[in-house]
Amino acid sequence: MPSMIGQPLDALDSPQLLLDLDIIDANLKRMFDAGKDRGVNVRTHFKSLKCGGLAQYIKARGGTTFLSAKLNEAEVLADAGITDILIANQIIGPQKMQRLASLARRVTLRVCVDQADNVDQLSRAMKEHGTTLGVLVEVDIGMARCGVLPGADAVALAQHIARSPGLRFDGLQGYDGHLQLVADAKERRAKSLEALEQLVGTRRLIEKAGIPVPIVTGAGTGTWEFVAGYPGVTEIQPGSFVLMDCIYNTVRPEFGCALSILATVISVRPQWYTLDAGSKAISKDFGMPCVKSKLDEKATRLSEEHTKVECDTATRVKVGDRREVIPAHCCATMNLHRQCLGVRKGKVETVWPIEASGRYD
Repeated sequence: MPSMIGQPLDALDSPQLLLDLDIIDANLKRMFDAGKDRGVNVRTHFKSLKCGGLAQYIKARGGTTFLSAKLNEAEVLADAGITDILIANQIIGPQKMQRLASLARRVTLRVCVDQADNVDQLSRAMKEHGTTLGVLVEVDIGMARCGVLPGADAVALAQHIARSPGLRFDGLQGYDGHLQLVADAKERRAKSLEALEQLVGTRRLIEKAGIPVPIVTGAGTGTWEFVAGYPGVTEIQPGSFVLMDCIYNTVRPEFGCALSILATVISVRPQWYTLDAGSKAISKDFGMPCVKSKLDEKATRLSEEHTKVECDTATRVKVGDRREVIPAHCCATMNLHRQCLGVRKGKVETVWPIEASGRYD
């Protein structure tokens, strides 16, 4: 297959997943500069990216710490040369313990816990393999998914970790995922600060019990500015800000949409046209995508291989015309593809495999 490097977009087959590198550069600079100004570490969430080449690209621009949602993503990060990784999730079961211990020997690795039994399993595995694993207590600050309640339960779990061989208590995670897309910024801020006080209050209780709490991490793209610089928080963990999507962009317009799907018009009717990319290429779990730079064209239906776009001026659209479609959910869209094209000023600069796409382990 001929190389796509240097090719203009019009020369590409479709559908193709595109990443605008100039927009990514601007998004990274905005977030990393803000982190420096506010004195917090920015730990980039890899669940939104899933691509080792993109992680290396971010590292070269100052983002050296990452977190992942799954063990396989952490392994891809380590293979890409990332050496400081948090798995922001519970790792359960004997099948994963071998992989976890092997990874802990390669990089500075941390996981989250919310159960004493899981702490015991991790401790046995790390002791057996002669390595040390960093552990954060996940605190439920309102998302009602994983985590222990703030306060005494978190203190007890931190104490249990601190006395467990092979483990190192590294701090707390409190993720406010339920607040990320709250439309009203004042409401989002008020609820975020309320949740933060529970998290930081738990930090104070653990320190009062004589246990240092070096890391307190949380937030996402929707709440980063409220959490960054909040007293007692040491780092934030946004991910979608790198690529963005048309839903997140409504609450965080300061970050540009770098991710799009290049598609081709394959059919035209008087009031609509049809593209050659559907739900197998564009995630629709958060809603309909948007057509880039075409405010009068509205995507109204995604089937497996087609997107229907309604448009009053559809008669001016021709079969073979190109469109870039911005998905409603960047994370899930990255998971649908096996490679992405890094483009700059309308030409392909790099091609990266998306190693963690389609994996759930």
